Amino acid sequence: MSLQSSNTSVTNGLLQSKTMAKSLTFSVGIPTFNQAEYLEATILSLLNQTRPPDEIVISDHFSTDHTPEIIAKYEGKVRGVKPPVGSNVGAQWDFTISCLKGDWITLFSSDDIAYPNFVEALLRGASRREDAVLVRAGWENIDKDGKVIDKQYLLSVKATSLPPDNLFEQKHGPKASFAAFAVHRETLQRSGGYHLGMESFGDWPMFAQLAPFGSFIYENELISGYRVGHDGDKFRKRLGMWIRDEQRMFYEVFPLAAQRAGLTDTTWIAQASRDNFLRYLTSAQNKLTVEEKANVVPLFQSWAAKTGSEELLRAFAEGRPLPRSMRSILNQGKNLIRPVAQRLRGALQRH
Repeated sequence: MSLQSSNTSVTNGLLQSKTMAKSLTFSVGIPTFNQAEYLEATILSLLNQTRPPDEIVISDHFSTDHTPEIIAKYEGKVRGVKPPVGSNVGAQWDFTISCLKGDWITLFSSDDIAYPNFVEALLRGASRREDAVLVRAGWENIDKDGKVIDKQYLLSVKATSLPPDNLFEQKHGPKASFAAFAVHRETLQRSGGYHLGMESFGDWPMFAQLAPFGSFIYENELISGYRVGHDGDKFRKRLGMWIRDEQRMFYEVFPLAAQRAGLTDTTWIAQASRDNFLRYLTSAQNKLTVEEKANVVPLFQSWAAKTGSEELLRAFAEGRPLPRSMRSILNQGKNLIRPVAQRLRGALQRH
């Protein structure tokens, strides 16, 4: 093939991708509760897109601040809905998804900011492959005032990740940000929809259960601001929920996803569960007071039994040192070089 023919083929491929992206519809669902302080900025960021979303649906779980007034202010540009009374995280998010009609959908937090390229970038990724089921991109962590803390490119994922590799990459946590992803709506429904049992985790179970159904696409650009550090000490407030959700991941979500992916060797699930158990226990040892540690021991007992980690839990309860896993040592090394790698990735992206 000549260089001219090759260039023509690339150009035709890009034009076809752009045409396909234009034909796709895109919906944004915003589950919210008492975040009026940030909600209007979130709405405005989604209205100010190079390619506007086809619908914006705000699922307000009966907020007691002025959230309803903000939703009413943008009537005609957004649609307000209310989930069933008493819905937990899983139920509210599932309800929000059920209200969306687009070919591709995202759930977006009511305190985050979508950059102008948010929808355009995600739809570009969605059009790259017919088997795409999830698109993810980079984001920036921002503080309560919107100031950028750091930039977050996904350094370890491929431009295209196929099953079962896209499932393996999820085993220690979600390989995407809740502020920078979109999923194919019909495939999500086919995968079983949102996991209603989850108390706090949202994106991780959704990504894992989607993995066997198609490819994950990565768009290497920053598309959103993810607000952090403004809503208190999540570790202390949510530890119990996180521990229960971790067990749901390793003993419900991952086994089913592995079965759907045709995987017969599932020892990786057990090992990942042990790794995550030790990671949580180590975090609790480092962050909690002596009295708090005694109170959380019962929270860990079920997980300890499932992973064969009762001795680790006894060491924690008695204040003895916990072993360092090889993964934690590797992560420590990665954390040292990650800021440099993130800056380098950003520089390459600009050029």
